[in-house]
Amino acid sequence: MTTKQAATTRCVTAHAGARDYYQLSLALYEAGLLERLVTEAYAPDWLYAVAPRQAQKRYCQGLPTSAVKLSRGALYRTVRSRLLNSSDTFAIDHCLSRTAYEVARRTDSNLFLYSYYGHEAFWRAIADRSQRHRILFQLHPHPMAIRHLLAGEIERLPFAAQSIRDEEEFQLPPDQLHALAEEPLLATLCVTASQFTRTSLIENGVAADRIRVVPYGVDTRAFPARTTSPKARPFRVVFVGRMNQRKGLADLLQAVRLLNSRHIEVVICGRGYVDYTLLAEYRDVAINVQYAISTTRLVQELHQSHVFVLPSLAEGFGHVILEAMAAGLPVITTANTCGPDVLTEGEHGYLVPIRSPEAIAAQLEEAIRNPNDWFAMGQLAAQQARSFTWERFRRGVTEVYLHATASQPNPAL
Repeated sequence: MTTKQAATTRCVTAHAGARDYYQLSLALYEAGLLERLVTEAYAPDWLYAVAPRQAQKRYCQGLPTSAVKLSRGALYRTVRSRLLNSSDTFAIDHCLSRTAYEVARRTDSNLFLYSYYGHEAFWRAIADRSQRHRILFQLHPHPMAIRHLLAGEIERLPFAAQSIRDEEEFQLPPDQLHALAEEPLLATLCVTASQFTRTSLIENGVAADRIRVVPYGVDTRAFPARTTSPKARPFRVVFVGRMNQRKGLADLLQAVRLLNSRHIEVVICGRGYVDYTLLAEYRDVAINVQYAISTTRLVQELHQSHVFVLPSLAEGFGHVILEAMAAGLPVITTANTCGPDVLTEGEHGYLVPIRSPEAIAAQLEEAIRNPNDWFAMGQLAAQQARSFTWERFRRGVTEVYLHATASQPNPAL
């Protein structure tokens, strides 16, 4: 630990579950900058030592339980929700935020909170005129930006309207939506994983000089690069994500329809929400749905495919892009993802405009015509992905925190 790090005020983080594999908290702990991670459940150190597979979902090697503070209120509501098969997410988030504030106040620490957990803590810190830093890791693009983007899809694609209305940004009660939209405005600094999320914050009132971008990493051991090209027929296009229009799925399927070939198969690997009405609209397209498959099986599907396509309308990052690149696939995606942050056009894949099946079809046609060139592009993508490690992410987080806390923030809004 450097003298500068030792002299820097530590911070409190907070989130439910194993968000980003605990990498934010681990980064700060490794640098001696973490006061506590506030969460609702965390496996004890001894359980990881004797049964790491059972503990891995709620434990991070290198982040001991001594660095973790459990919120009893959040734990109680989580258990109650599961027993009653109900959802109490907002109340759980509120408990974690309040506990994070209390720990920060008691230890005179800064706050470094994920979105959804910042609002309550930030307002309390402002109310007590605290000089502590309020740093927000903004997970998703600004909610009002997402609402604006998705609203246009309801008229453009009526058959996908219901899945769009089911998106969280349309389902949240007004007070919760307001809290989520206000969080970045209450922060003294925002951190995002992509330039697109940064832009969405600027468009909604956050000053550009109060935002830093730190791209995520990828576990390349879990996504090894393929060494041979897949079979020539059928040409396999792979999509990974929720099966709805927020991910641009209809645009991908329409692109394949435009190519009018019997030798193209779309492999859809997803979990969670499935828009069956959307899928039914493209019965004429060869679709192979792989639902809730294991990581091992996903890697197999990636290795057997020719190109990865994710034409999302709005992504906070789009981790599957880095995973597909790591596996050796060239990528076709939009600028509304991490695409501009992680790939170079023409070397690792291509960016297409959102809502543009024609642009996707044109790139797929090139891939079909030039399989060797696109396979080579995938090999370069695998090399590129290996520069985006979780260690790099942790270094970036630490550097941002040290720079942000080098001077006192202005607590005024």
